[in-house]
Amino acid sequence: MPLNAALLQRGHAGEAGAQLFQVGAWARGVPMGVVPLGTFNYFAREQALSLEPAQAVQDILQALQAGQMRPVNVGLVNERLFLVNASLGLYPRLLDERERASTRFGRTRLVAIAASIWSILRGGSARRWRIALRSDRQAPLQQQEHLASTLFVGNNPMQLERVGIAEARAVADGQHLAAVLLLPQASEAPARVVWNAVLGRLAQDDAVASLACTELVAEPAGRRPRRLKVAFDGEREWMAPPIRFRLGEKPLWLVVPGEAGPSS
Repeated sequence: MPLNAALLQRGHAGEAGAQLFQVGAWARGVPMGVVPLGTFNYFAREQALSLEPAQAVQDILQALQAGQMRPVNVGLVNERLFLVNASLGLYPRLLDERERASTRFGRTRLVAIAASIWSILRGGSARRWRIALRSDRQAPLQQQEHLASTLFVGNNPMQLERVGIAEARAVADGQHLAAVLLLPQASEAPARVVWNAVLGRLAQDDAVASLACTELVAEPAGRRPRRLKVAFDGEREWMAPPIRFRLGEKPLWLVVPGEAGPSS
């Protein structure tokens, strides 16, 4: 394992450079240090990194000198890397609207939460999805169809636990991703979904279905559009279906103080 490291300032949504940094470090096995600059910083908080940029840089330098690093599972969506989540449907639109609100009113957690709630309350049109799901790495793909407004794939146990998704435990074990579907419901369902998310009990909501998987391939049933907007860790990109989410076959090495390095 090389002792040089990529240093990623993580948190400014839409920066293609951050994605290139992550993919390059992961593909080459170069350890990566993270300076959290985002709104929620789920990745940094899950990994118990300092949320103060200056301290985070000092921690990275000290850990790098000591060869201290930790393997972190990654997800891939059409071979673009994500550490927290990736999604189709309503959630990419929510991120677009949240970014516009942050530009107008300031990049604060309160603005981000308010914009997100407004997007969910407005709802979104449901689409019938044809899904091929692999529950474990050696399991065969299982074909399903779902009518849903959002398909969300999570790779961050803290984010999933906060809203009450039971599959957070499987993600924390490091062998699965969590797939979450927002199903069409009556007109009052969006407000109920928001309330249940705040209370951390989405698993009890009839409008939400979730499951653990290592791979999920999704495409619209029936007439297929040429491109779909996909969100991954705050970035948005148009991709041609089918959209393939999968657990990475190797970890990303994260520079973390106090961790033993990989065995040579």
